[in-house]
Amino acid sequence: MKKFSLVIACIFAIAATSFAGNIYFNKRPTLWQNPDILIWTPESESPVDPKELCLSLKRNNPSIGEPKCRLFGEWERDSIAMHYAVWLKKNIDPKLNEEYLHIRHPALMAKVQSIEDNIVLYLADNGNTISVAIFDETSTNPKVAGSVNKTNDKIALGDEIASTFFGGKTKRRLSKEERQKMLEEPDDFYKEVPNFRAWAGISIGYSQAHIPLTPDDWTESHTKSQVRNYRITKDSVSLWNFIEDDDPLLSAYVGGIWYGFIGLELIYRFAKHSVKTDSRDTVYEELDHWDFYQHEIGLNAMFARSYNIKKWLDIDLFAFLGFQYSFFVEDIALKDDVDKPSKAYNVRIKFEEAYKGGLIGGGAQFVFFGHYGVGIRTGIASRGRDMYVDPTPDAAAAPTVIGGTTIDWFISLGLEYHWSL
Repeated sequence: MKKFSLVIACIFAIAATSFAGNIYFNKRPTLWQNPDILIWTPESESPVDPKELCLSLKRNNPSIGEPKCRLFGEWERDSIAMHYAVWLKKNIDPKLNEEYLHIRHPALMAKVQSIEDNIVLYLADNGNTISVAIFDETSTNPKVAGSVNKTNDKIALGDEIASTFFGGKTKRRLSKEERQKMLEEPDDFYKEVPNFRAWAGISIGYSQAHIPLTPDDWTESHTKSQVRNYRITKDSVSLWNFIEDDDPLLSAYVGGIWYGFIGLELIYRFAKHSVKTDSRDTVYEELDHWDFYQHEIGLNAMFARSYNIKKWLDIDLFAFLGFQYSFFVEDIALKDDVDKPSKAYNVRIKFEEAYKGGLIGGGAQFVFFGHYGVGIRTGIASRGRDMYVDPTPDAAAAPTVIGGTTIDWFISLGLEYHWSL
């Protein structure tokens, strides 16, 4: 019984396949509500009945509304249009795309461009199949081409054409005023660049001392160092000798681009770094925690290039170069049971009030519907301090440089809001 059921299912599947339409290419023409379907054929008699085709369209796609179907006599009486119709019958093929079926005669090109929101349905009898093509005003190539199996049953043929080529969502037809307005509007892909585009955003990121694709030994001495006795480390040039370098990074920023090319951006960054205390040093038994909060304010010069990928998506690639000031605020506390700190605690390492440095990097902004953006950026940040020491012979040993040269790599992902002037 199971084998018999399987055979029956296979027969129905083969039968369904044999009656299914075949689409060669589909450039998604607009399917209007309540459309006028203009049937155009090089045959002496139309392969379909217009009334039955309209009923088939309503049965297969209720959202199409009340279509009107008629023979496109205007084109069938035009010698240039019929010459192309005969040529198309001979050349339409599954292996060819729409570019090879391009209308070349200027008079027929003008006719196509005047279709407005009507749909031209081309049908040609090829023996066992009916070739199908759809034209609209947006292109002088067929927007859709394919074939359906020929049958003398006009109802079945109309149903097959409707189900194969007229499925999907429909759009309301435009009024004359709306059509005129759309014609006067500039193309989205060639619209003028705004004089000024601004944005504001927040982001979360990550930073580390080691710069990708560089040797480990460039930063290994900084990242593996530890602080003994509250102030002693192997090298004091980089701040990463004292505090952890790989930590999350929060940012807030505002910026703007003039004429889609050059701009400025003000940015604030925040991170929390723990001091890398030596766990073997017993002096830290009195310590509850020891952290530094990193606050940075920077100004970037930006150089951008915009790409309009879709009507709803713009991609802006940019590079930036800027400077920043870094402030490290200490957060330290002893354990509750410690009444008096050690001498080392009182003479612990102190950072400078401010460090200055540079920023360099690049990124991209993905702007959706002109306002809502996602920003990705990566780069290298530096911070350090200048030493103003007179080189006198009486000078003692050179002062210790705390954070003279500190460099890190960062990457961040942000949410943005954009607006234009």
